[in-house]
Amino acid sequence: MLKFFVVTGFGLTLLNGWIIWWLWRALDHTGWLRPVLCLTVAVLGASFPLLYKLGGDLAAEVWLLRAGSFWLGISFYVFILVLILDIWGLTSRLWAGPPVAPRWGATLLVMGIPLIIGCASWFNAANPIVRQYDLTIRTNDPVPQRYAQSPLVLGVLADMHLGRIITAPRLVRAMDLLAPYKPDAVLYVGDIIDDHILVDVEGMAAALARVQPRLGHWVVPGNHEYISGPIKHSLDILRRSGMQVLRDQWHILDNAIVLVGRDDRSRRAFEGTPRKSLPEILADVPQAHRNLPIFVMDHQPHNLDEARTAGAVLELSGHTHYGQLWPFHWVVESMYENPMGLLIKQGLHSVVTAGAGTWGGPMRNTSRAEVLIVNVHFAPTAQ
Repeated sequence: MLKFFVVTGFGLTLLNGWIIWWLWRALDHTGWLRPVLCLTVAVLGASFPLLYKLGGDLAAEVWLLRAGSFWLGISFYVFILVLILDIWGLTSRLWAGPPVAPRWGATLLVMGIPLIIGCASWFNAANPIVRQYDLTIRTNDPVPQRYAQSPLVLGVLADMHLGRIITAPRLVRAMDLLAPYKPDAVLYVGDIIDDHILVDVEGMAAALARVQPRLGHWVVPGNHEYISGPIKHSLDILRRSGMQVLRDQWHILDNAIVLVGRDDRSRRAFEGTPRKSLPEILADVPQAHRNLPIFVMDHQPHNLDEARTAGAVLELSGHTHYGQLWPFHWVVESMYENPMGLLIKQGLHSVVTAGAGTWGGPMRNTSRAEVLIVNVHFAPTAQ
Protein backbone atom coordinates (compact mmCIF):
# COMPACT_ATOMS: atom_id res chain seq x y z
CA MET A 1 0.00 0.00 0.00
CA LEU A 2 2.92 2.34 0.70
CA LYS A 3 4.17 1.58 -2.80
CA PHE A 4 0.77 2.62 -4.21
CA PHE A 5 0.89 6.01 -2.48
CA VAL A 6 4.54 6.59 -3.45
CA VAL A 7 3.90 5.78 -7.12
CA THR A 8 0.67 7.78 -7.14
CA GLY A 9 2.37 10.73 -5.45
CA PHE A 10 5.19 10.71 -7.99
CA GLY A 11 2.69 10.55 -10.86
CA LEU A 12 0.63 13.44 -9.48
CA THR A 13 3.78 15.52 -8.95
CA LEU A 14 4.78 14.99 -12.57
CA LEU A 15 1.26 15.69 -13.85
CA ASN A 16 0.75 18.88 -11.85
CA GLY A 17 4.30 20.03 -12.51
CA TRP A 18 3.71 19.82 -16.25
CA ILE A 19 0.45 21.76 -15.93
CA ILE A 20 2.17 24.50 -13.91
CA TRP A 21 5.03 24.65 -16.42
CA TRP A 22 2.54 25.03 -19.29
CA LEU A 23 0.56 27.75 -17.49
CA TRP A 24 3.77 29.63 -16.67
CA ARG A 25 4.68 29.71 -20.36
CA ALA A 26 1.17 30.41 -21.61
CA LEU A 27 0.49 33.29 -19.22
CA ASP A 28 3.70 35.28 -19.69
CA HIS A 29 3.31 39.07 -19.33
CA THR A 30 0.13 38.79 -17.21
CA GLY A 31 1.49 40.22 -13.97
CA TRP A 32 0.05 38.71 -10.79
CA LEU A 33 -2.32 36.28 -12.56
CA ARG A 34 0.41 33.85 -13.61
CA PRO A 35 1.94 33.17 -10.16
CA VAL A 36 -1.50 33.09 -8.50
CA LEU A 37 -2.89 30.51 -10.91
CA CYS A 38 0.27 28.39 -10.79
CA LEU A 39 0.32 28.51 -6.98
CA THR A 40 -3.36 27.51 -6.87
CA VAL A 41 -2.65 24.46 -9.02
CA ALA A 42 0.32 23.55 -6.81
CA VAL A 43 -1.75 23.79 -3.61
CA LEU A 44 -4.71 21.85 -5.02
CA GLY A 45 -2.41 19.25 -6.53
CA ALA A 46 -0.68 18.62 -3.21
CA SER A 47 -3.71 18.84 -0.91
CA PHE A 48 -5.36 15.49 -1.62
CA PRO A 49 -2.30 13.19 -1.42
CA LEU A 50 -1.05 15.00 1.70
CA LEU A 51 -4.30 15.59 3.60
CA TYR A 52 -5.88 12.22 2.78
CA LYS A 53 -3.44 10.43 5.08
CA LEU A 54 -2.03 13.26 7.19
CA GLY A 55 -4.94 15.69 7.55
CA GLY A 56 -7.29 16.07 10.49
CA ASP A 57 -10.82 17.25 11.13
CA LEU A 58 -10.30 21.02 11.07
CA ALA A 59 -12.81 22.69 8.74
CA ALA A 60 -10.06 24.30 6.66
CA GLU A 61 -8.32 20.96 6.20
CA VAL A 62 -11.55 19.20 5.25
CA TRP A 63 -12.56 21.77 2.66
CA LEU A 64 -9.06 21.90 1.20
CA LEU A 65 -9.12 18.09 0.98
CA ARG A 66 -12.46 18.27 -0.85
CA ALA A 67 -11.18 20.94 -3.22
CA GLY A 68 -8.06 18.88 -3.85
CA SER A 69 -10.14 15.78 -4.55
CA PHE A 70 -12.16 17.69 -7.15
CA TRP A 71 -8.95 18.93 -8.77
CA LEU A 72 -7.63 15.36 -8.68
CA GLY A 73 -10.65 14.33 -10.73
CA ILE A 74 -10.20 16.95 -13.45
CA SER A 75 -6.42 17.39 -13.49
CA PHE A 76 -5.92 14.35 -15.71
CA TYR A 77 -8.08 15.99 -18.39
CA VAL A 78 -6.22 19.29 -17.96
CA PHE A 79 -2.96 17.40 -18.42
CA ILE A 80 -4.20 15.65 -21.58
CA LEU A 81 -5.17 18.99 -23.15
CA VAL A 82 -1.90 20.61 -22.09
CA LEU A 83 0.04 17.71 -23.57
CA ILE A 84 -1.87 17.96 -26.86
CA LEU A 85 -1.23 21.70 -27.06
CA ASP A 86 2.47 21.21 -26.31
CA ILE A 87 2.76 18.60 -29.05
CA TRP A 88 0.86 20.89 -31.42
CA GLY A 89 3.06 23.84 -30.50
CA LEU A 90 6.23 21.83 -30.98
CA THR A 91 5.05 20.59 -34.37
CA SER A 92 3.86 24.00 -35.56
CA ARG A 93 7.31 25.49 -34.97
CA LEU A 94 8.46 23.60 -38.04
CA TRP A 95 6.64 26.14 -40.22
CA ALA A 96 5.91 29.02 -37.85
CA GLY A 97 7.39 30.85 -34.89
CA PRO A 98 6.60 30.10 -31.23
CA PRO A 99 3.11 31.11 -30.03
CA VAL A 100 2.76 34.58 -28.54
CA ALA A 101 1.92 34.74 -24.84
CA PRO A 102 -0.40 35.27 -23.11
CA ARG A 103 -2.46 32.53 -24.73
CA TRP A 104 -5.90 33.32 -23.32
CA GLY A 105 -7.87 31.05 -25.61
CA ALA A 106 -5.67 28.03 -24.93
CA THR A 107 -5.76 28.67 -21.18
CA LEU A 108 -9.55 28.91 -21.20
CA LEU A 109 -9.68 25.68 -23.17
CA VAL A 110 -7.44 23.62 -20.88
CA MET A 111 -9.13 24.84 -17.71
CA GLY A 112 -12.71 25.29 -18.90
CA ILE A 113 -13.43 21.98 -20.64
CA PRO A 114 -12.19 19.82 -17.74
CA LEU A 115 -14.18 21.99 -15.32
CA ILE A 116 -17.36 21.33 -17.30
CA ILE A 117 -16.56 17.60 -17.44
CA GLY A 118 -15.87 17.64 -13.71
CA CYS A 119 -19.16 19.34 -12.79
CA ALA A 120 -21.18 16.96 -14.96
CA SER A 121 -19.29 13.97 -13.53
CA TRP A 122 -19.88 15.23 -9.98
CA PHE A 123 -23.63 15.45 -10.64
CA ASN A 124 -23.55 11.94 -12.09
CA ALA A 125 -21.80 10.59 -8.99
CA ALA A 126 -23.98 12.45 -6.50
CA ASN A 127 -27.26 11.10 -7.91
CA PRO A 128 -27.24 7.30 -7.80
CA ILE A 129 -29.74 5.10 -9.61
CA VAL A 130 -31.28 1.71 -8.87
CA ARG A 131 -30.10 -1.13 -11.10
CA GLN A 132 -32.06 -4.38 -10.97
CA TYR A 133 -31.10 -7.97 -11.74
CA ASP A 134 -33.46 -10.95 -11.90
CA LEU A 135 -31.68 -14.25 -11.30
CA THR A 136 -32.91 -17.83 -11.26
CA ILE A 137 -30.96 -19.99 -8.85
CA ARG A 138 -31.21 -23.78 -8.88
CA THR A 139 -31.46 -25.54 -5.51
CA ASN A 140 -31.18 -29.21 -4.57
CA ASP A 141 -33.41 -28.68 -1.54
CA PRO A 142 -37.13 -28.04 -1.95
CA VAL A 143 -37.86 -24.40 -2.71
CA PRO A 144 -38.92 -22.69 0.54
CA GLN A 145 -42.65 -21.97 0.55
CA ARG A 146 -42.00 -18.27 1.04
CA TYR A 147 -40.07 -18.15 -2.25
CA ALA A 148 -42.33 -20.42 -4.30
CA GLN A 149 -44.27 -17.45 -5.64
CA SER A 150 -42.07 -14.44 -4.89
CA PRO A 151 -38.32 -13.89 -5.04
CA LEU A 152 -35.78 -13.25 -2.33
CA VAL A 153 -35.12 -9.53 -2.69
CA LEU A 154 -31.61 -8.37 -1.88
CA GLY A 155 -30.49 -4.77 -1.69
CA VAL A 156 -26.80 -4.48 -2.54
CA LEU A 157 -24.53 -1.52 -1.90
CA ALA A 158 -20.76 -1.11 -2.11
CA ASP A 159 -18.01 1.49 -2.27
CA MET A 160 -19.78 4.30 -0.45
CA HIS A 161 -16.46 5.57 0.99
CA LEU A 162 -17.97 7.55 3.85
CA GLY A 163 -15.66 10.02 5.57
CA ARG A 164 -14.56 13.59 5.03
CA ILE A 165 -15.45 13.80 1.33
CA ILE A 166 -18.64 11.72 1.16
CA THR A 167 -20.84 12.11 4.21
CA ALA A 168 -23.84 10.33 5.76
CA PRO A 169 -26.52 12.18 3.71
CA ARG A 170 -25.26 10.30 0.63
CA LEU A 171 -26.02 7.04 2.46
CA VAL A 172 -29.50 8.39 3.26
CA ARG A 173 -30.04 8.94 -0.46
CA ALA A 174 -28.98 5.36 -1.20
CA MET A 175 -31.27 3.93 1.48
CA ASP A 176 -34.20 5.96 0.17
CA LEU A 177 -33.65 4.41 -3.24
CA LEU A 178 -33.76 0.89 -1.76
CA ALA A 179 -36.69 1.44 0.60
CA PRO A 180 -39.56 1.22 -1.96
CA TYR A 181 -38.41 -2.27 -2.99
CA LYS A 182 -38.67 -3.57 0.61
CA PRO A 183 -35.60 -5.81 0.39
CA ASP A 184 -35.53 -8.93 2.55
CA ALA A 185 -31.86 -8.20 3.35
CA VAL A 186 -29.40 -5.44 2.53
CA LEU A 187 -25.86 -6.57 1.74
CA TYR A 188 -22.93 -4.14 1.92
CA VAL A 189 -20.01 -5.44 -0.14
CA GLY A 190 -17.08 -3.49 1.31
CA ASP A 191 -15.53 -0.02 1.25
CA ILE A 192 -18.44 1.48 3.15
CA ILE A 193 -16.11 3.80 5.06
CA ASP A 194 -13.07 5.67 3.78
CA ASP A 195 -11.49 7.07 6.93
CA HIS A 196 -12.09 7.22 10.67
CA ILE A 197 -11.72 10.96 11.06
CA LEU A 198 -15.21 12.31 10.46
CA VAL A 199 -17.33 9.18 10.07
CA ASP A 200 -20.81 10.02 11.36
CA VAL A 201 -21.86 6.75 12.99
CA GLU A 202 -25.14 8.20 14.25
CA GLY A 203 -25.89 9.50 10.75
CA MET A 204 -25.10 6.07 9.29
CA ALA A 205 -27.40 4.38 11.81
CA ALA A 206 -30.21 6.82 11.02
CA ALA A 207 -29.75 6.14 7.31
CA LEU A 208 -29.91 2.36 7.78
CA ALA A 209 -33.04 2.73 9.90
CA ARG A 210 -34.87 4.05 6.82
CA VAL A 211 -34.83 0.48 5.49
CA GLN A 212 -36.03 -2.32 7.76
CA PRO A 213 -35.12 -5.62 6.06
CA ARG A 214 -36.57 -8.60 7.91
CA LEU A 215 -33.29 -10.52 7.47
CA GLY A 216 -31.03 -7.65 8.50
CA HIS A 217 -28.11 -5.59 7.21
CA TRP A 218 -24.96 -7.63 6.44
CA VAL A 219 -21.50 -6.31 5.60
CA VAL A 220 -18.04 -7.56 4.64
CA PRO A 221 -14.85 -5.48 4.84
CA GLY A 222 -13.20 -4.03 1.76
CA ASN A 223 -9.67 -2.80 1.30
CA HIS A 224 -10.58 0.69 2.54
CA GLU A 225 -11.79 -0.70 5.85
CA TYR A 226 -8.10 -1.60 6.24
CA ILE A 227 -6.65 1.55 4.66
CA SER A 228 -8.76 3.85 6.81
CA GLY A 229 -7.19 2.64 10.06
CA PRO A 230 -7.15 -0.36 12.40
CA ILE A 231 -9.57 -2.96 11.05
CA LYS A 232 -11.08 -3.47 14.51
CA HIS A 233 -12.06 0.19 14.56
CA SER A 234 -13.57 -0.06 11.07
CA LEU A 235 -15.62 -3.12 12.00
CA ASP A 236 -16.76 -1.44 15.22
CA ILE A 237 -18.05 1.54 13.21
CA LEU A 238 -19.97 -0.78 10.90
CA ARG A 239 -21.48 -2.73 13.79
CA ARG A 240 -22.49 0.42 15.66
CA SER A 241 -24.31 1.67 12.57
CA GLY A 242 -26.49 -1.46 12.60
CA MET A 243 -24.66 -3.84 10.25
CA GLN A 244 -23.82 -7.45 11.06
CA VAL A 245 -20.26 -8.27 10.02
CA LEU A 246 -19.28 -11.44 8.20
CA ARG A 247 -15.51 -11.77 8.11
CA ASP A 248 -14.57 -15.19 6.72
CA GLN A 249 -17.82 -16.46 8.23
CA TRP A 250 -21.11 -17.91 7.05
CA HIS A 251 -24.71 -17.50 8.14
CA ILE A 252 -27.83 -19.52 7.25
CA LEU A 253 -30.22 -16.87 5.98
CA ASP A 254 -33.92 -17.68 6.31
CA ASN A 255 -33.18 -21.41 5.95
CA ALA A 256 -32.89 -20.67 2.24
CA ILE A 257 -29.23 -19.86 1.54
CA VAL A 258 -25.76 -20.05 3.02
CA LEU A 259 -24.55 -16.45 3.07
CA VAL A 260 -20.75 -16.32 3.11
CA GLY A 261 -18.88 -13.11 3.89
CA ARG A 262 -15.23 -13.07 2.93
CA ASP A 263 -12.52 -10.92 4.44
CA ASP A 264 -10.81 -8.68 1.91
CA ARG A 265 -7.75 -9.84 -0.03
CA SER A 266 -5.77 -6.91 1.41
CA ARG A 267 -5.77 -8.55 4.85
CA ARG A 268 -2.40 -10.14 4.09
CA ALA A 269 -0.81 -6.74 3.35
CA PHE A 270 -2.12 -5.14 6.53
CA GLU A 271 -2.14 -7.99 9.07
CA GLY A 272 0.46 -10.36 7.63
CA THR A 273 -1.95 -13.30 7.50
CA PRO A 274 -4.08 -14.39 4.53
CA ARG A 275 -7.83 -14.64 4.60
CA LYS A 276 -9.41 -18.09 4.74
CA SER A 277 -10.21 -19.98 1.57
CA LEU A 278 -13.84 -20.66 0.76
CA PRO A 279 -13.53 -24.39 1.55
CA GLU A 280 -12.06 -23.47 4.95
CA ILE A 281 -14.95 -21.10 5.66
CA LEU A 282 -17.57 -23.65 4.59
CA ALA A 283 -15.97 -26.60 6.37
CA ASP A 284 -18.19 -26.35 9.46
CA VAL A 285 -21.54 -25.77 7.73
CA PRO A 286 -23.91 -28.38 9.25
CA GLN A 287 -24.80 -31.34 7.06
CA ALA A 288 -28.46 -30.33 7.15
CA HIS A 289 -27.61 -27.13 5.26
CA ARG A 290 -25.04 -28.52 2.83
CA ASN A 291 -27.43 -28.50 -0.11
CA LEU A 292 -28.53 -24.89 0.30
CA PRO A 293 -27.38 -22.44 -2.40
CA ILE A 294 -24.19 -20.61 -1.45
CA PHE A 295 -24.16 -16.83 -1.85
CA VAL A 296 -20.75 -15.16 -1.45
CA MET A 297 -20.04 -11.55 -0.57
CA ASP A 298 -16.48 -10.71 -1.67
CA HIS A 299 -15.43 -7.10 -2.10
CA GLN A 300 -12.97 -7.71 -4.94
CA PRO A 301 -14.13 -9.85 -7.91
CA HIS A 302 -10.63 -11.19 -8.24
CA ASN A 303 -11.06 -14.92 -8.87
CA LEU A 304 -14.49 -16.08 -9.99
CA ASP A 305 -13.29 -19.66 -10.47
CA GLU A 306 -12.52 -19.95 -6.76
CA ALA A 307 -16.15 -19.24 -5.85
CA ARG A 308 -17.46 -21.46 -8.66
CA THR A 309 -15.24 -24.38 -7.67
CA ALA A 310 -16.40 -24.06 -4.04
CA GLY A 311 -19.99 -24.50 -5.20
CA ALA A 312 -21.20 -20.90 -4.98
CA VAL A 313 -24.10 -19.93 -7.23
CA LEU A 314 -23.92 -16.18 -6.60
CA GLU A 315 -21.02 -13.86 -5.85
CA LEU A 316 -21.65 -10.19 -5.07
CA SER A 317 -18.74 -7.77 -5.41
CA GLY A 318 -17.79 -4.12 -5.87
CA HIS A 319 -14.35 -2.47 -5.75
CA THR A 320 -13.91 -1.77 -9.47
CA HIS A 321 -15.97 1.48 -9.64
CA TYR A 322 -15.90 0.51 -13.35
CA GLY A 323 -12.88 2.79 -13.53
CA GLN A 324 -14.92 5.77 -12.23
CA LEU A 325 -13.32 8.20 -14.69
CA TRP A 326 -12.49 7.83 -18.38
CA PRO A 327 -10.27 6.15 -19.56
CA PHE A 328 -9.59 4.07 -16.46
CA HIS A 329 -12.49 1.71 -17.19
CA TRP A 330 -10.21 0.16 -19.82
CA VAL A 331 -7.69 -0.62 -17.08
CA VAL A 332 -10.42 -2.23 -14.96
CA GLU A 333 -11.65 -4.27 -17.92
CA SER A 334 -8.14 -5.66 -18.39
CA MET A 335 -7.86 -6.60 -14.70
CA TYR A 336 -11.17 -8.30 -13.96
CA GLU A 337 -13.14 -10.99 -15.74
CA ASN A 338 -16.30 -9.18 -14.68
CA PRO A 339 -15.58 -5.46 -14.18
CA MET A 340 -19.27 -4.52 -13.79
CA GLY A 341 -22.70 -6.04 -14.18
CA LEU A 342 -23.84 -9.66 -14.45
CA LEU A 343 -21.68 -12.50 -15.73
CA ILE A 344 -22.91 -16.10 -15.63
CA LYS A 345 -20.09 -18.63 -15.70
CA GLN A 346 -20.78 -22.35 -15.43
CA GLY A 347 -23.49 -21.97 -12.82
CA LEU A 348 -21.94 -19.03 -10.96
CA HIS A 349 -23.75 -15.71 -11.17
CA SER A 350 -21.21 -12.92 -10.66
CA VAL A 351 -22.77 -9.53 -9.96
CA VAL A 352 -20.38 -6.58 -9.67
CA THR A 353 -21.69 -3.15 -8.74
CA ALA A 354 -19.99 0.04 -9.86
CA GLY A 355 -20.66 1.38 -6.36
CA ALA A 356 -22.69 4.07 -4.68
CA GLY A 357 -19.85 6.45 -3.86
CA THR A 358 -16.45 7.49 -5.17
CA TRP A 359 -12.81 7.52 -4.15
CA GLY A 360 -10.42 10.35 -4.94
CA GLY A 361 -12.25 12.72 -7.24
CA PRO A 362 -15.93 12.81 -6.17
CA MET A 363 -17.11 12.26 -9.74
CA ARG A 364 -17.99 9.56 -12.27
CA ASN A 365 -18.27 9.48 -16.03
CA THR A 366 -17.77 5.82 -16.92
CA SER A 367 -20.87 4.67 -15.04
CA ARG A 368 -23.66 5.94 -12.83
CA ALA A 369 -23.41 5.68 -9.08
CA GLU A 370 -25.79 2.87 -8.23
CA VAL A 371 -27.45 0.64 -5.68
CA LEU A 372 -28.66 -2.79 -6.70
CA ILE A 373 -31.85 -4.76 -6.26
CA VAL A 374 -31.18 -8.42 -6.92
CA ASN A 375 -34.35 -10.51 -7.21
CA VAL A 376 -33.46 -14.16 -6.64
CA HIS A 377 -35.93 -16.73 -7.97
CA PHE A 378 -35.43 -20.28 -6.75
CA ALA A 379 -36.14 -23.32 -8.88
CA PRO A 380 -35.56 -27.04 -8.23
CA THR A 381 -32.44 -28.45 -9.87
CA ALA A 382 -34.54 -31.14 -11.57
CA GLN A 383 -36.44 -28.58 -13.67
